[in-house]
Amino acid sequence: MALPDTRTNVTEQGTWPGAMSFRRGWAHASIRPWNDVASDASLRLLRGGQSFLRTCSNRTIDYGALSVLSPPLSASSTRTWETAGYKEFLRFAMMRLSLTEQPPAPNHLVVESDKDMIEDLLSVDAAAFSSFWRFGKLGLREAFLATSRSSVLIIRDSFGKATGFAIVGFGHTISYLQRVAVHPDWQRKGMGRSLVRVAARKAREAGSKIMLLNTQIDNTPGIQLYKSEGYVQLLNPLYLLRYKG
Repeated sequence: MALPDTRTNVTEQGTWPGAMSFRRGWAHASIRPWNDVASDASLRLLRGGQSFLRTCSNRTIDYGALSVLSPPLSASSTRTWETAGYKEFLRFAMMRLSLTEQPPAPNHLVVESDKDMIEDLLSVDAAAFSSFWRFGKLGLREAFLATSRSSVLIIRDSFGKATGFAIVGFGHTISYLQRVAVHPDWQRKGMGRSLVRVAARKAREAGSKIMLLNTQIDNTPGIQLYKSEGYVQLLNPLYLLRYKG
């Protein structure tokens, strides 16, 4: 006999501070730590309304998360979150690249990597980004699984260690540049540009017509790089919302 779908009838799977899922009838959400450094949580609402979202968010705060952050959302997707008590935290620039023409060749050797090189990738990522923007292990795996097929591209040093990497998620007609990171010791050598170019080439080979990415709206060097490679910044930004209970 099915239990009534009440606001408090939410079942949990997993243990915080690991990845967890919440369910209530057809409603479903997942949470994970934002990364391995920050005390915030990342929540993805797969199905459900504002009351379910608020319940999941409050439980996450009760577990000790400083705040709960949404995925990047379009303006049309924020209503449920705002009704549940989320407020705008940051904006992202959304950028689009047409793949009708072959992207330029890279200036570095970029190869596909085994996704088991997680520690290597996390080391580069931690050096390349401030503590809030770093990937944790769960965030990195989430990027791998965000699309049905993905690829990790790396540039190696003379000892075989990664100096930079990119994650590409492939769709039927649209691919996504999920991440580009270059270790500070190797920055300003054009490695980021090479990774961006190979990512676009791989997406085109996979049959995609468009590559999309998002980045912090104040990431001026990154936006300039993407624009110089043919990306166009779309008029409407994406929104990262935050819940503090």
